[in-house]
This record gives sequence, C-alpha cells and structure tokens, in this order.
Amino acid sequence: MKKQKFEDRVYKVVTLGEGRVGKTSIITRFFHNSFQEQTQETSDGYCKEKTIQTKKGPIDLAIWDTAGQEKYHSLAPLYYRNSDAAIIVYDITVKETLQKGRQWIQELKQLAENDNMLLVIVGNKCDMHIHKDVEQSQIDELCNQYNAKHFLVSAKSGKGITEVFDYLANELMQFVKQTKERSSLQQGKKKQQQNDGGGCC
Repeated sequence: MKKQKFEDRVYKVVTLGEGRVGKTSIITRFFHNSFQEQTQETSDGYCKEKTIQTKKGPIDLAIWDTAGQEKYHSLAPLYYRNSDAAIIVYDITVKETLQKGRQWIQELKQLAENDNMLLVIVGNKCDMHIHKDVEQSQIDELCNQYNAKHFLVSAKSGKGITEVFDYLANELMQFVKQTKERSSLQQGKKKQQQNDGGGCC
C-alpha cells in the first residue's frame, strides 16, 4: 500500500556552484542515471521534480539547476527565493571552486529569506581523486561554519549521488515533522489558555 504524502507541498532545492563543476551532470545522473562527457553550459535555470521515499514517507523535491558562469550570475538570486535546501557543488580537482563556494553560500544567506535552509556541500569528480586539489581542513572549516553536511560524489560513475538526495529528503521531512509538531503544540496551548479564561464573566 502506497504511503500518503506527509503534506501536499513541493520542497525547493537549488544547486549552486561555479561553471563546469558538474551541477547539471549530478542532476542528470540522479534523474536519468546517465552521464555525458560533454554538456552545454547552463545559461538559464530549470527545474525537475521527483518524489523520494524517506523513512517517514514520500516527499516531493523540485531540484533547480542554475548557471555558474559569471556572465549569468545576475540571474542566480532569482532562484534563491523560497528555497528549502541548497546543494553547493565544487570540483575536487580545482581548489578555487571550493573557495568560491563560500561566496555562493554568503549570497544565498543574504537573499534566500530562509534562516532554516538546509545546506549540503558536494565535492564532485571523486573518480579523479589522484588529481585532488583541495585540503580536508578547508572542507571541514566551510562545513562547520555553515553547519553543512559534506558528500564526495562522481556524476560520471554515479558514486554518492543518491545518498545526497536521500539525505536532503530525510532531513527536510524530519524538519517539516518537527515544525508541524511544534505548531500543533502551540495551538493546543493557545486553545487551553482560551478555555481556561473563558469561564469568567
């Protein structure tokens, strides 16, 4: 029997990072389990939706791909708004892409209007680990500063891709459940207070 969705809402996940780090390839691998060596640069954002099964039931995610090139950067803030989670992608063979990740997060924090946004930092191209150009200390510092989970993936081989989106789906579901429980508790207290005060004349 298919589980009923926790609520009828689609949760927005935006992918950010410099051009050529593999954002589009990660999304393509997740949705179609395929990979192309040569892909066209993303010049405009686009969205794909998918229902993911979590430990607490299914949840709908809308995954947004965005352009990383500087010439398209002015468009990026358009995709931040109303985001529930963000995937910051860097290329493990190009240290500057991790350094730029901090700038993407800072801009996201300023413009997204969501203090509770879930952040994930993803190092792509782990199949090329012999050419790794980033220090673990730099990764740890960035993750600790922004309370972000880190994953190493390969869009080419598929390694780690599913784990990223499963983590996001489960964490978002847990957050939604906790929020609803707090809201229900507050409403219950408010109703009790109204009942307690309703007997006087």
